[in-house]
Order: sequence, then structure tokens, then C-alpha cells
Amino acid sequence: MAKRTPKKPTAVVPKKANNSGAFGIGGGTGTSLEGALFGQGWTPWTNTTELSQVQTLYNNCRWYLLSNERQILCELYVEHGLIQTIVDLPVDDGFRGGISIKTEQLDEKEIKKLKTEMQRQGDIRAVMQALKWNRLFGGAGLVIVTDQPGQEPLNIEAIKKGSPLEFRACDMWELFWNAQNAQGYDIETQTQNFEFYDYYSRKLHKSRVMAMKGLEAPSFIRPRLRGWGFSVIEAMVRSINQYLKQTDLAFEVLDEFKLDVYKIKGLASMLLGGPDAEAAVRRRIAIANRQKNYQNALTMDSEDDYDHKQLSFSGLAETMKEIRMQVACDLRMPITKLFGVSASGFNSGEDDIENYNSMIESQVREKAIFDLLRVIELRAKNLFGFAPDDVEIEFAPLRVLSAEQEENVKTQKFNRVTVAFDKGLMSAKEFKEACNKDNLLPVALDPSVDVLDTGNPDDSVEEEAPEGDKAGTSKLAAKAPKEAKS
Repeated sequence: MAKRTPKKPTAVVPKKANNSGAFGIGGGTGTSLEGALFGQGWTPWTNTTELSQVQTLYNNCRWYLLSNERQILCELYVEHGLIQTIVDLPVDDGFRGGISIKTEQLDEKEIKKLKTEMQRQGDIRAVMQALKWNRLFGGAGLVIVTDQPGQEPLNIEAIKKGSPLEFRACDMWELFWNAQNAQGYDIETQTQNFEFYDYYSRKLHKSRVMAMKGLEAPSFIRPRLRGWGFSVIEAMVRSINQYLKQTDLAFEVLDEFKLDVYKIKGLASMLLGGPDAEAAVRRRIAIANRQKNYQNALTMDSEDDYDHKQLSFSGLAETMKEIRMQVACDLRMPITKLFGVSASGFNSGEDDIENYNSMIESQVREKAIFDLLRVIELRAKNLFGFAPDDVEIEFAPLRVLSAEQEENVKTQKFNRVTVAFDKGLMSAKEFKEACNKDNLLPVALDPSVDVLDTGNPDDSVEEEAPEGDKAGTSKLAAKAPKEAKS
């Protein structure tokens, strides 16, 4: 029988992996001829140019969240003034000028007493600090500290007049609830169902914490934030990296700005002489540098040469300007406000400030209203024994007026209240309260003393008033009998 010759095993040649993906994403180059004809990243089956691909977008996403990095956020806030400005400035500007409290259940003196007590106890300052932590970390809280047990729900009725009450600001990393991740997480509503916070190893009922959430994330990202929002720094990583790299570059270039070049004859052969020769060369150059610094002169060998080179900074200023503009654009803040530079060209800066004021209204003041109302109600309960349920607050105008403009505004307000009083639309007490509220007069009027209620219609009010006020006081005296009869 003829022997069978065994077949040689056929080598399996692995196919080249196609990195283009199912949708042509990844930029497969194909053969070298295809790459030369159609360019890198061309995929034959998609028949689209690289400009239309999303691979660049994939490559420019981090795929992890800076808001989950507590340590780096803390270090950035402490070490970089730009980050402090980004976080603190909108909150400070939003509360500039304070707030006005309106309620029908408290008179003017009680409202003033309430505002003074809130300033003394640091209530507004605590709200501001919580808002700053909310911007930095994407979440914060305002802890209500009372004499009640912390693990029990807050009993507002138990807050008596003069009882201990404090508001303490904390960031999201100081508050952990007892049900994390899968436990207590509602997939449909994407919210956490929990009862207690873990505040430095102490159980704290959730009713004692006024939680603040940062910027709202999409539903795909939201579970990774553990029920909180994300930081305002999250979308500024690229622009801040550009800014830091530019400042580092300018710092390094300063050392290379002036460069001295010494051309020493036979330097290479001299260095072959050993350590003593190298030390001699160094000593020679050091002597030359000392002479330049202190004597403005240089002594050299006739066969040596000295050259001075200076680098140019052209283009660095323009690049820094564009990078600053990118940072301001991501933050919706004008460059004049963020970096403290003046407006240039024909731009007065008013339009930029208006856009900045709109950002403060929507991102700072609007989010602070609920917490401010809660703080005011609890402080009023602690101060007067009851919490008014009709409290309204108003912030001071964001636009800063000059001294002349402010006086014109006060004059117009005084004219309006005077006309209303002359027409009988407001009483003397209301007139005085309106003047005291906006500081329309250099002295404070006493609303408790009503000049209309003299007790004797024949008393002459005109004799006590200056000549310029006789017309106004005569009207007050004419109205007195009518109010006395009523």
C-alpha cells in the first residue's frame, strides 16, 4: 500500500481587526492606497467625511465626573484664586445689599429686629456658605441645630421663644444617607428614599437638613451622582486646563527671556582635561556673569565671543485673551467681572453685566429663595414665638448706582409717597414708615406719634413748622377733625 503523506497544517492568518465599529466610528484607515486617496479615518461603508464622524466627540469626553472627586475639588478651591472667584463671586454679588422682608404679621420694628437677629446669629452667612459649597461640589446642606434629639423629626412647634437655634452650612460629603446606591434607590423617579443622614457618625433625621442640589444632570448621568447634582467646575475642565497651561508657559518663558551665549575657543578640548578643567570653565563664566551684573562690563579673551539672545513674547497676550474669553463663556460671566479687566473698544460693558445679572437671578437667587424663607420663618418662631406664613423676600438690585443716581431715586420715591399722602391714600403712620424703610430722610421718623391725632382740633400745627412746610401742615390740620370724628 502506498503511504499517505500527511498534510501540513495550514497556518491560520488572523484577520485584521476593524476598529471602525458597527457604525464606522473609530476611523479605520483601510489600505495605504485608501488612506492616501481618501484620508485617514475614511470608512468606505459610511460614505461620509471625517468631519461628520463623532469619533472626535468621543475622544474629547472624559467619561468620568469631576464632581465625584472630592479631594481635587477641595485643593482647587484652596490653591487657585480663579476657582474661588468662580464659586464665590456670584453668591456674594447675589446677596450684595442684603434682602428685604415683607409680611403683614410683623410691623416695621419687628421686621428690623428680625433682620438684626439673623445678622447677629449668622443666618444669612450660613445660607451663603451653603450655596458656595453647592456650586463647588454639586450639593450641600443647611443643618438645623436645636435642643431636640437629632435622630427625631424636627418639631417646629417645640421651637420656643429664646430656645437654642443655629443654622450650620455643610457640603454634600459631610452628609451621607443610610441607604446608598442600590438600597433605597427608586429607578422610576431616580431619587433616594432614606430617613437619616450620617453626619460625622451621628444619625441626623432628614427633616433637619435643608438639602441643596447643584446643576441637574441628565438621567443617564444622574445615578452616578448619588442623588446630588454636579459642580459648576464640571463643564470648565477644558478651559481651565488651557488657562493653567498658558500661565505655566508664561512662567517658564520668563526664565528663557534673556539668554547669554559664551563662545569659548577650544572648549571641547578643555573639557577633556578632567574635572579641574570643567571647574575652571564654570568659574570663568561665573566671573563674567558677576561682572555683567555689578559692573556692566565684561572682560573676555580676544579669541572668545559673547552673544545675547532675547525671546519674543508676541502672540502670548492674544492667546491669553482668547483663553480668558473661553473661561468666561463657559461660566456665563463677563471678563471684566471674572478677571478684573476694564472694557475695551466701544464696549461699555453694560451688556455683559446685564447677562451676568441674569445668570445670578436664575442660578443663585432663584435657588436660594426656598431656603431663605425657611430660615426666616424658623428664626421668627424662635424670636417672637410664632412663624409668619405670609413672608416674602426681595433682593437688592444688582445694578450698582452712583451717589447722584441714588439720590435721584430717593427724591422720586419721596415725591411719590408725598403725593399719595396729600391725596389721602395713606395715613401719616404709613407715610413715616415708607420714609424710614427707604431712608428717604436724613432722620428717622417716629410712626407711633401721629401728628393727625392732636386731641384738640384748635391746636396750631403751623406755628411749629418751618415756613416752607406751612402748606403741608395746614393740610394735616385740616384732616385732623375728620379722623377724630371717625
